[in-house]
Amino acid sequence: MRIGIEGLWFDAAHYTLEAGAKCMNLHGHTFRVDAFVEGPLVEESGMVLDFAVVKKALKEVLEEWDHSIIVPQRHLKEVRLEGPFKVKIKVIEYPHGTTEYIALSIARELKEKLGEPYRVRVRVYEGIGKFAEADA
Repeated sequence: MRIGIEGLWFDAAHYTLEAGAKCMNLHGHTFRVDAFVEGPLVEESGMVLDFAVVKKALKEVLEEWDHSIIVPQRHLKEVRLEGPFKVKIKVIEYPHGTTEYIALSIARELKEKLGEPYRVRVRVYEGIGKFAEADA
């Protein structure tokens, strides 16, 4: 059985080197995240998992992403940001900061929070009408 929650958001900046000149610039999006959790239907509760538990776990994951600059681990030593502002960097273990790898990272982080026996799928929207889905 699968349950889901929709419409959580975070704001972050990223860059995508292979996507063309415009996307190579550091730029930001409001990313929308939907999450789906698959697991056994527990007869005693009549639920797979309480929606509140899923929402709380996803909010905790997204807090690390919100108002951050997404940087692949391989580029971390090259990044230099200075100014009269705070810098929050979200390092991802993947080679690119694309929406596909963002979705995969969030799916894995949510799966880690929820644990077994659950499977997780997230859909991450980069703006309106463009999304990537990943399973963990």
